Amino acid sequence: MRQFLVYIVGPAGAGKSSFTEAFRDWLKSQETPVSCVNLDPAVENLNYDPEVDVREYVFTREIMDKYSLGPNGAIIASMDLLLEHLARIDSKIEELGEGYVLIDTPGQMEIFAFRKSGKYLVEALCRERRCATVFLGDSVIVDRPGDLLSQLMMAASIYYRFSLPMTTVLNKIDLLSPPERERLERWVSSPETFEEAVMAEKFFTRNMFISIKDFLETLPPILVSSKKFIGFEEVYVHLHGIYMGGEDFERTTSLVEGE
Repeated sequence: MRQFLVYIVGPAGAGKSSFTEAFRDWLKSQETPVSCVNLDPAVENLNYDPEVDVREYVFTREIMDKYSLGPNGAIIASMDLLLEHLARIDSKIEELGEGYVLIDTPGQMEIFAFRKSGKYLVEALCRERRCATVFLGDSVIVDRPGDLLSQLMMAASIYYRFSLPMTTVLNKIDLLSPPERERLERWVSSPETFEEAVMAEKFFTRNMFISIKDFLETLPPILVSSKKFIGFEEVYVHLHGIYMGGEDFERTTSLVEGE
């Protein structure tokens, strides 16, 4: 049996849950086996029904009440407490069967990505499975080159933190005006054009840009709309290359391996 775990990671407000739901529906329309896991113990409402939901084991609102914690402290405690239920979560995922398993990660990206509990959880679930991440950025907040550069830096930090093949995605392009979308398309498709725009801001040094250039060239962002299903085929093609261990998988792991 082959399972492909895809962690949907990104900053709060980028639309991780909406993307998870929409991409699941799109994959089903392509007759691709797919299921969903909610890995966010703090979420109050979801628009879809996940096959596995960690709130069955740990629910942040209950942790707040039980231990008299604030929201941030309760979320941190919740992620740590999830490790006590790791074997049960792993078993439930195993029961989902073959295919894509979309994992909707906590809204507060930094708590999931940069604490030991999050990394340990990912490593444990990926021990005998093929895994990848989708970094989900927000195209709406890209008003200038520095905005895009900052999101690429976030994506790179996630890439190197988890050492997993990645697909970089910018969501909500349906909310952009035609000129805004055309500008963003130019930046993500041409590192040289993007570099000129970044340098024109006279805030970043060229060395700062070079540090992210290889990442941009290797993993150029895919522009998507969860609302209108735009870009999903391109996301699927990239992920399927990872899943099947083809050229895309070799290409996206080379940065981690230093080849």
